[in-house]
Amino acid sequence: MATLHILATPAPLIPLWLSGLCGWIALLLLLLARPDQFTQFFWLGGFGLVFLLLGSWRGSPVALDKILLQNNGLMVMLYCVGFLRLVAVSAGAVEQSLPVGRMAFIKTLLGVHILGAVINVSILILVSERLKARDALGRQAVTAIGRAFSMAAFWSPFFAAMAVALSYAPEARPDELMGTGLALTLTGMLVTLAGMGGRGLHRLADFQGYPMQAGSLWIPLSLAASVAVTHQWLPQLPILLLVSTLSLLLVTAFLFATRPRTAVTQLHEHVQNGAARMARELGLFMGAGLLSVGVESLFASFAGFQPFSSVGWPLLSGLLAGSILLSLLGVHPVVSVGVIGPFLGSLPANPSLLATLYLCIWALGVVASPFSGLNTIMRSQFDVAARDVLRWNIGYVLIMWGVVSGLFYLHT
Repeated sequence: MATLHILATPAPLIPLWLSGLCGWIALLLLLLARPDQFTQFFWLGGFGLVFLLLGSWRGSPVALDKILLQNNGLMVMLYCVGFLRLVAVSAGAVEQSLPVGRMAFIKTLLGVHILGAVINVSILILVSERLKARDALGRQAVTAIGRAFSMAAFWSPFFAAMAVALSYAPEARPDELMGTGLALTLTGMLVTLAGMGGRGLHRLADFQGYPMQAGSLWIPLSLAASVAVTHQWLPQLPILLLVSTLSLLLVTAFLFATRPRTAVTQLHEHVQNGAARMARELGLFMGAGLLSVGVESLFASFAGFQPFSSVGWPLLSGLLAGSILLSLLGVHPVVSVGVIGPFLGSLPANPSLLATLYLCIWALGVVASPFSGLNTIMRSQFDVAARDVLRWNIGYVLIMWGVVSGLFYLHT
């Protein structure tokens, strides 16, 4: 799937639908191997198929290419970014003692955020295993790590949220999105510091953090810089394609330059095991893609149906609030974006503002919902109850919803 998707741009004779077909074959093979990972796919894909059949019955054509390719670029990006786990974390951090105090909290917050922005959920596993070994997984650590990771969805070009946002608002400018997202991230970190630290950050005096090293950060920063430079040089290439391709090239070059004897073995092992680790994500995004195509097909059968008349800040703020509430019930943000995206995309609106909405739906939805993939991992790795996850984060989510609503007001 990934190889054909990447080659289809320099070699137009390769039809892109072949990549989509390989994705569905991969889904089938993984489904047969581990069916317990695909509950979300059956629900989302089932509803999508029903909507698709209803739309077809009412006269909407069945878009086979959309079924094959919806969220294909997103899945390719996630797979390619997964290779970064081979090089993004320094082994030296494993042997260090845990730092203590206010700066340990700040470094943990920043380190988890930067690494999580690139290597995704892998950082949660690495950090949790390290802190569990020292019995350092208290409320402060769990809350800080969850928020730091979720904030990456505000801006990171390597996060699934950005891929979704650019899929439904393709004319959005990545530089604008990253600038706005970084401002929201800074705000979120200040809110977290103020809420958890108290006056003078006195509540963090005994905090035990993760031993982040400067050497762990240069790979993520190098990748971000290379994507930005290449996008300026070749603006016609989709940002998802750039992230996917440069991730593979950077990891391969780094491995052969620093570990020539083990590079081939490490790459081979990752290729053998990487896809299986993505079974749940593959089912989620392909199921959500089928649901999105089905909803679009059904509504297209009602000529001229458009639930929104114009895009203003009350609508954007209301859609964000509604999506967060749905996430509390277990509806993944990608589903909310997949449903509202086609309608908002047909209205005259600033595409970067729409993409910001989609990023915020993801960033605030995953940290609020006890059922999100993030908090599912947090509950399993950090041994925390779902009700505690909601209780610890709901105030932060409400404050950030207010901040984002103010942003929408200023830009509409």
